[in-house]
Amino acid sequence: MPEYEQIDFSALAKHARRMQGSVADAQLDLRNIEATGHSSDGMVSATVSAESRVVDLRIDPSVIDPDNPERLVRLVIEAIDGAHDTVTEQRAEVMSGITGGLQDILAGLNGETNDKKRPAVAPRFPERRSRR
Repeated sequence: MPEYEQIDFSALAKHARRMQGSVADAQLDLRNIEATGHSSDGMVSATVSAESRVVDLRIDPSVIDPDNPERLVRLVIEAIDGAHDTVTEQRAEVMSGITGGLQDILAGLNGETNDKKRPAVAPRFPERRSRR
């Protein structure tokens, strides 16, 4: 009979309590995230908050051409997209700090293997005793 590791539910509960506190801290951190993106030519910059709101937009007056408004639109979109991508990366970093190790625990509970020979975690049940 293969020997399985026993699920440590107390460790799982302890990790969940730690994560709960970390989530509250992360929510505060996430609210404070802002990132600035720039257009490819550097003439437009946009700052975006964690809620994906544009909180600042700076445009070099030299790119304001009434005969070519499409260029300005393209530069503004580039700057906002760059800022949004950076905010997304920063949010992911904050969240990965919280969930560190959780993926391993969940993988084990789902029976995924570490060494392909046996499940990483499987419940251990006492063997039944024969009745007389």
